[in-house]
Amino acid sequence: MRKVNHELAELQSRFLEYYKQNLGHKFAGLEDMRKENLFFFWKWLVIFVLIAGFWISLNSFGVLSAEIYDDKNWGCYAVGLYLVVVFEVLNRPVADFKIKTKVMTMGRILDFFGNFKYQAGKCTRACDVEKCKLFGPFDKQHGDDFFCGRYKNVQIQVSEERLTKRVRTKNGYRDATIFGGIIIILEMNKNFSGQTIVRKDWGIFNFLMIAPRCSVQQQEIKMANVKLEDCVFEKKFEVFSTDQVEARYLLTTAFMERILEVKKRFHGKKIQLSFFDNKLLIAVDTSKDMFETTSLFGTTARYGRMRDVVGQFHSIFSVIDLLKLNQKTNL
Repeated sequence: MRKVNHELAELQSRFLEYYKQNLGHKFAGLEDMRKENLFFFWKWLVIFVLIAGFWISLNSFGVLSAEIYDDKNWGCYAVGLYLVVVFEVLNRPVADFKIKTKVMTMGRILDFFGNFKYQAGKCTRACDVEKCKLFGPFDKQHGDDFFCGRYKNVQIQVSEERLTKRVRTKNGYRDATIFGGIIIILEMNKNFSGQTIVRKDWGIFNFLMIAPRCSVQQQEIKMANVKLEDCVFEKKFEVFSTDQVEARYLLTTAFMERILEVKKRFHGKKIQLSFFDNKLLIAVDTSKDMFETTSLFGTTARYGRMRDVVGQFHSIFSVIDLLKLNQKTNL
């Protein structure tokens, strides 16, 4: 961990110099836009508070007819609709500022790390999400941040997104979150024809874990559980594969040790992997909103948020260094 902190401190120092020369003036120039959006936010917040206060006053003085409240559902629907309108209106300047600032600055930030392209709102290809067999059935993908390019001669794609499924409830329907976090796709330096997935261990409930099925060479195959030599890894993960020999070829002892280190880099969050089509997909569950360089409620000249973003990029790109995917040698 001391080595990790040293690497990150060195990276932060180099990026600070880069920021001063290439980004400081850009963020300073965003302050007028932030103040404009912030004014819109506070103006509508005051309006909504006054409307709510006026309604409560009319109710307390008995000005409103009691017949309005005969149907209790009407009151619930009215309050619910009002809160939805309030959220949508107040969220607009927050989301608008967030998207515009990222589009204007993220490309220049990524230039520091390599040749990358940034797109707001784009998601991982649905076919890759389905093929990886790490998630349950889903109906929609909700994208936030997406970037792809090459880092140390390795093709990498990173997407911050949420997968949801429409489910029935006693009051109707709602969108249940199947996954929320970071999806990383890396090109592998080993060739393989089958599929191997690494899931979080369920402990004493492992017997409930159903082996997934996947398509290999146009044939539907059920994956088999793979037992590995690393007992520490075995306690944290369950491995399934269409090919036992190939799974051990991919998950060497050294590779498994590096996967455990990757998990630490993401501060112990749930992490799962899938090897397919000569790619490695890594899914990291996190409730944290990643890559937030600015806030509507704080000056754009504040560097603290940028420091956090650099640390997040370091965690992602260090996956390639840790797994040594840039080396055309055995893992």
